[in-house]
Amino acid sequence: MISEGTRGDEGEAIGKVPNAMVDRRGQARIGTYRGELVAVQLERLRGEEALGGLQARLRRKRWQYSALCTDEVFVAQAVVHAGFAGNAFMYAIDLREERLVLRASTLGLPGVQVAVNNQPGAGLEASFRGPGQKIWTRRPPQGAPYEVGANLSRWGALPYGAVDLRAHLSVVQAAPALTVIAPVAAPGRLNVTQKWMGLPARGRLQIASRSYELAGGLGALDYTQGFLGRRTAWRWAMALGRLDDGRRLGLNLVEGFNDDHPTANENALWVGDRLIGLGRARFTYQKDRPGEPWQVRTTCGRVELSFRSIYVHREVRNIGPVRSSFLQPAGRFEGTIKVDNIAYPVRLVGVTEDQDIWW
Repeated sequence: MISEGTRGDEGEAIGKVPNAMVDRRGQARIGTYRGELVAVQLERLRGEEALGGLQARLRRKRWQYSALCTDEVFVAQAVVHAGFAGNAFMYAIDLREERLVLRASTLGLPGVQVAVNNQPGAGLEASFRGPGQKIWTRRPPQGAPYEVGANLSRWGALPYGAVDLRAHLSVVQAAPALTVIAPVAAPGRLNVTQKWMGLPARGRLQIASRSYELAGGLGALDYTQGFLGRRTAWRWAMALGRLDDGRRLGLNLVEGFNDDHPTANENALWVGDRLIGLGRARFTYQKDRPGEPWQVRTTCGRVELSFRSIYVHREVRNIGPVRSSFLQPAGRFEGTIKVDNIAYPVRLVGVTEDQDIWW
């Protein structure tokens, strides 16, 4: 459903996603779109946007991040293919007890243990496979629900015990996905991302003797692939919940990434079956103390939220040319969100993120 609420801060409606991300001249179709991109086609780029050979291998980065939440639990996982390196992580927090109940993180070999293919939607296959550890998000080519899963042995998830996650995210009667194709400063070239928040979830998460039913919950998906720069940094927020009238709500905000071009903007709300564009995002927080409260807002005035962390997930590495500081607090948002000029008080679950990586 596209209406006045799908207009961004420049007042331009979100157009339908093109059949291909590259035009006949080999130029990327820069912009913000509603719907699923069939495939990421970086190899079809021509001219200044193109990269080949070793540079393409070094600059090509791709990942799939997936999250699920209910009133009882929030669980997140990611598979990252960085060209010459790869990693995966998974964590879960019990929302009633407000404490960490699972954390697993590991490195892997791209193409051997780590795989993220070129299909953000139907046909997606993102997986990590290592001894005692399997993490995946996939979607059959026929366009069935997304499958989010994990199987960790007892020693693969020490000290938390064996983990089994089997979840499905339905796209039926959901708001459309958001696709953004954005330029990246040299030595990078281009980035493509597909975000999809507030999807109906079902399934089960088992952590040792703890069991969490996911039926009635919500899910979030972040697929990203591009020729990225030597240094990549951003602030990000993702939140899930419901309005007082029961409508599903998803939120995606970013600052410092995919926001250099006037037509590229991944800030959006998913409300029921509607995708609503937002203005630019602004984050206020203590960089050296990410577990302290954050303030998150948009320049259009539709989002005003405070965030309280329950747990801060950290991926801090210094391996050869890679220097990574990835901080993702998970917790609760409170504040107001405006839909159709009505301010709704909200209490949401999700994450903020401070990413700064040289790769």
